[in-house]
Parts: sequence; structure tokens; C-alpha cells
Amino acid sequence: MARSSQHKLLIHAVGERWPWAVIDARGQVAERGRSDPANPDWPAEVPQLLLQDAGRCTGLSLDLPSLSAARLDQALRWAAEEHLAGSAEEEHVVAAGRDPEGRVESVVIANDEMARLMAPMEDQPVELVCPDALCLPWEEGQVSLAAAGDRVLLRWGRWQFGSFDAELIGDFLDAVAGPGVERIWYGGEVPDAIDRAALRLAGDDLLASLAPQALAAPINLLSGPWTPSSARTAGRHWRWAGGLAVVVLTLALGIAVLERQLLRSEAVSLQAAIDQRFGQIFPGVTPAGRHRELAERELTRLRFGESAGLLDLVYRTAPVVSGQSALTVDGMGFRDGQLDLRLRAPDVAALDDLEQRLRALDLDAAVQSASLDAEGASGRIRIRQVSR
Repeated sequence: MARSSQHKLLIHAVGERWPWAVIDARGQVAERGRSDPANPDWPAEVPQLLLQDAGRCTGLSLDLPSLSAARLDQALRWAAEEHLAGSAEEEHVVAAGRDPEGRVESVVIANDEMARLMAPMEDQPVELVCPDALCLPWEEGQVSLAAAGDRVLLRWGRWQFGSFDAELIGDFLDAVAGPGVERIWYGGEVPDAIDRAALRLAGDDLLASLAPQALAAPINLLSGPWTPSSARTAGRHWRWAGGLAVVVLTLALGIAVLERQLLRSEAVSLQAAIDQRFGQIFPGVTPAGRHRELAERELTRLRFGESAGLLDLVYRTAPVVSGQSALTVDGMGFRDGQLDLRLRAPDVAALDDLEQRLRALDLDAAVQSASLDAEGASGRIRIRQVSR
């Protein structure tokens, strides 16, 4: 079929055969199929929008001051590292923009994961990569869901999204969708773990539901080393035009003097903002012009301190534990990156069930001890991040 320059190829990178659809200028699906990415049969000439499994990504909203692009990139890595199990140097961190409260919205994905995703797409005209769940339609007072393979996509906020095991989605859904929150289903088979009667069915075509947001995606993970060649070529053209602009500005000496004065004033204001933010983040530490060195030292201390990784483990574990009303947490400990929970349960089987639910979230969980008494079972579960 004939295709205009406004057509886009939407590819969903899930499973062994990736679903794809050609989206026409009106945003409608004009053609669709499934293809092995190693030997694709989709239209080769159409610009591609690639949707990555949101379970491989982490969405963050970070409090950062206004900085230049280069400084913001470095500050973003430092800020993101507090939320990561490993080093930010192993992660690809991309900023999208600021939310209404002024926080920087960003997405983190492992460099190895990006490499695996892009390996079969090396010679393909990929223009954009975006987490799939972030492209679900969403409004305040709603949670959006859809089935994608054996996972369920979920978006429960402006920058809160993910994909979850279909058998365990019910626990997390109940934690984020309280009374008065509408649950909307956008395609695929509803798993048994979700109460179908509580859903409003908005369609059965997932790619068609994802297309409008993908065409106006709020973020593109193709940056830095993953920048597409077309963007690099455009960048060279812009740099050439910028060089001509510099020549013109240089000839206007009066304007250049005024510009330097304005820049000097902005630099003073920026330095004051950096000093203020530094003091808020690291109270009691005097920068004395050594902001980067001291920040790296403090972040390293926090990263390798006794509590490194605790918040991330609690964040991922709490919805599962709280979803089991029969379980009672008697105590908690954290040491060497390992979270220990002391629990009461009706029986040992309930502890084993909790272990399996945590493992389904890609956590290394194991029941360390269990005993029975007249009131039920008590035991200890060890939880830690799975090494990548």
C-alpha cells in the first residue's frame, strides 16, 4: 500500500514476535502484524517508534534547580543514583522535562538493557524509544491497564507506570487504586487476578490505544550514545548555523558586551542557586567552590552506607506484604543490602506464597526459617535485589 511521509511504524518490543502497526496521518492503524526482530517483515521505509517494556525502566521525579544542559545531566545522575540498587554509571538516565511542581521527570534504564533492545534495530530507522506503559491514556482519578504478553501494563499517575506479572497485579493494583479511582482496561485478556466487574473496558486494541501518546511521547530514550543518526546529522547542521550566528554576533561588539554582562549576572544567580541547593541537600557541608568534589564524596558515602538500597527494597516489597491481610510484620532488619522481615502467618504455606510473589517481582526472596505454634506460623524472609 502507498504510504505518506507522515506514516509511523509503532513497534511493541514484547515477546519473541513483536507486534507492530503502521499509523497513518490521522492516527489510525492502517496496517499491522507480528515479526521476529532478528528477521523483520514490517515496512522498512517507515520511521519507527519503539515501545520498550516498562518493567525494564524506572520513572523518577527529582528535585533539581535550573541548570545548564551539561550540568543538569550530571546532577540527574547523582540524584537518580539514590533510587538505584547499583551505580548510575551502569544506567542510561534521560530527562523529559519538569512537572507542574518543578520536579525533573526522568526515566532510568540499564545500558545493557538498551543494548539488547537496540541490537536487532541497528539498521532500522528508529526515531524514538519510550516505555510502553507511559503511553497508556491517563487522567487524574484513573488508573490505566492493558495486557501485553504475560505482563500487565499499569499507569497510575502522571509519571508513575510499570509492568507487572499477570498473577500478582491484583495486589499492587489494590495498593494504588483506592476508593473512587476508576480502573480502565485498554486491551488484551483480563487476568484472573483482576476483578473484571470493577473495570471499564475502553477497547481491545492495545497498539491503537498506545498510538496517540506514542506519537506525542513525553520522553525519548534515544539520547547520548543512542542518538539516531538522523538527529546527529541535524545537529551538525544546527552547529554550522550556530557558527555563522556567532560570527554575526561578534561583529556587533556593543551587543556582545551587553550579552557578557547579562551572562555574568546570570552566572552569579546560578551560583547562588547551586549554593542554596547544595546546602539543602548536604546540610552542614561547606562547598567553598568544591561542589562537585564534595557532592561526589557525600553521595559515595551514602551509596555505600549501611542503609544503601533500603528504600528501594521497601518500596517494592510493601505493596505485596500489605496486600496479604493475613500476614503481620513483627520486625524488620537491613544489613549488607539485605532486608529481613519477621512475619506471623496463618501457616507456613502463606510464607511460601509470599516468597513466590516477591520472586515474581524480580526480587531474590527466600524463607530462612519457619515454625508452627497454636496461633499459626512465624518465620523470617530474606529479600534482596537480583544482581544484573
